[in-house]
Amino acid sequence: MRKSSPFKTRPHRILPALFIWGLLGSSLVAQPVLYPPNFENDDYDKLHILFTNDLHGAIDMSKAWFMNPEYPPDLGGGASMYTYVQNIRDEAEAEGAGVLLVDAGNFYQGTPLGISDSGRTILHWMNMMQYDAVALGTYEFMFGVENVRQLAKSAKFPFLSGNIIQTSTGRPVDFATPGRILNFNGVKIGLFGLTTSATPELLAPEKTRGLRFQNSLEVAEKLITDLKKQGATVILSLAHLGVPYGRERAFDEFMESTVEEEFHTAPVNSLQLAHLIPGIDAVFSGHITAGYNYPWEDPDTHTLVFQGYGNGSNIGHVTLYIHKETKTLAGYSLPTKRGGLVTLSTDDVVPNEAVARQVGKLAEQANQATWAIPDYQKKLETIRNIRPLSPGALDTIPGRPLQNKFPIPRFNRWAELEAMTWNMEHFPKEMDLTISTASEVLHEIGADIYAVQEIGNIAAFMDLMASLPQYGYVLTQQSSFYDQAILYRKDVLTPLMAAEPFAEMDYNFAGRPPLRADFVWRFGKKEMVVTVVNIHMKCCGDGLNRRKKAAVELHTYLNHLVDNGLENIIVLGDWNDDVTDVGQEQSFPVFLGDTENYRFATLQIARDPEQASYPTWPSFLDHILISKALFPAFEEGGFIRTLPIETWFGSWENYEYLVSDHRPVLIRIPVR
Repeated sequence: MRKSSPFKTRPHRILPALFIWGLLGSSLVAQPVLYPPNFENDDYDKLHILFTNDLHGAIDMSKAWFMNPEYPPDLGGGASMYTYVQNIRDEAEAEGAGVLLVDAGNFYQGTPLGISDSGRTILHWMNMMQYDAVALGTYEFMFGVENVRQLAKSAKFPFLSGNIIQTSTGRPVDFATPGRILNFNGVKIGLFGLTTSATPELLAPEKTRGLRFQNSLEVAEKLITDLKKQGATVILSLAHLGVPYGRERAFDEFMESTVEEEFHTAPVNSLQLAHLIPGIDAVFSGHITAGYNYPWEDPDTHTLVFQGYGNGSNIGHVTLYIHKETKTLAGYSLPTKRGGLVTLSTDDVVPNEAVARQVGKLAEQANQATWAIPDYQKKLETIRNIRPLSPGALDTIPGRPLQNKFPIPRFNRWAELEAMTWNMEHFPKEMDLTISTASEVLHEIGADIYAVQEIGNIAAFMDLMASLPQYGYVLTQQSSFYDQAILYRKDVLTPLMAAEPFAEMDYNFAGRPPLRADFVWRFGKKEMVVTVVNIHMKCCGDGLNRRKKAAVELHTYLNHLVDNGLENIIVLGDWNDDVTDVGQEQSFPVFLGDTENYRFATLQIARDPEQASYPTWPSFLDHILISKALFPAFEEGGFIRTLPIETWFGSWENYEYLVSDHRPVLIRIPVR
């Protein structure tokens, strides 16, 4: 772990600005869009708000695959962002305007660079950028409360959140400030922060233990009142609550709801905050990376709501015009005719060379770690000196009491390796009922390894694991949404390491980088090091091209593992396509054309409609791929099958209601 900052915090003028406005023509700052025109006169003060959200540690230079999948332009990341902010500050200083740089949370989780030192590198970059305030996001708690407290001590700006309470004292936490007053040309700007109350559901319970996340509506009105008592005449919010995808539809559904009290108990989003709590001039939102070039204006309160795409691809910019006499917000303008989100293309915003070098060097080191092949010899010798658990002994340790509602057969054989893939569809669909049902399925099948996808509630997943004491788990830390996990029987498997390759460029993997875990499997005198990879590829839309590219990237990665001695590889997951497609419709030709080294074990059952893993289509989407070293054992005594889980539940309707629309697929391989 890095003990000191890789950056030196300096006044923003010290690093030379390479950005040349003349090269940009009118694309970024000229011809501002005014709502309504025209506030460019002496009656108004100008305040530039530069905003980011959901950076997820993506401050390195990258490719804009989302703009052009075939010929993606280069993005300058944090280095171009530095240039843009520097120039706005210089321009503002020259004309007597003000600048605020703010972030709406989730600033470090999501890339190897971000999590390699629990957020410190990204924080030091933000110090160098001279952020004025940052809302605490859900994933700031990825490494626990004490880590947030230490980050707050190192930050040269306040963490804002007014709805996080220390349960032991009943008072606001000591590492965040509910709000602050910023003075600008005699105007007091009130700024307050909120963190979604859904945070505990999205992390393991120990990450937020000792904290209570109040509903945002419970505290927002008081925060506004307190700021106004301090003289604030303009009120801004950094709301880590999220603007939903399809905001118009989401707002219409919200307005049609007749159960208003739900919004005072369930987590609210930024549109709901803006509508239900009057008195906010503008909300800068995070938590969902659905970017909007133009702000939402609430039809009743007229609060403006802004949200960027995140992941370092853009910076948001809006100029607020404040009436000098009334000291209130009169209007706003956006920097381009395209709106307020400035894409950080290197063609438009030249990266600062010094920042690019520093970030690039650190990112390369962090990314290389995901391709590392540790020398396991010493670790294996240590493991061999530890007396192994008796197979099945952990099954007797009390977990959640099994209801034994379903006649589920057992598939475990101690001298063989069983692995199963299972897309659990928005786990848990029916909360406790789903948890208890899934627990019974996993317990009774008894496989050595489970690869599960679509975990939507981490707290519920932890409840599931608490009911299965015989299993340990490895959980993703860098998925954008719907996590993956690998469960392993602790009596025959010992984890060696875990990694998430391609997290720094996971576009082709739909924001869900593969999860790799290496284990040593032991039974009696038999021993095998096995590498397990859990994937959940892109569905629908442009999914075909992204799956093809993801497969090529994965093929390269697996070759790297094999070339460096990790020969026993099993890749399980929701591949989101059939392996029986032909021609240009086939997503995985790179693997199907390399049968000497890799084989889809599921290919032999994929043409059987009775074994469709996604029967409502029907299609076979959930596959298991094995490497060459496992071919002989699988051919001699292996087993591959889509499990007829609906028969155990009495009907497909029962199963789909309780758990998922995917059937699990299981492989058994004798260990030689």
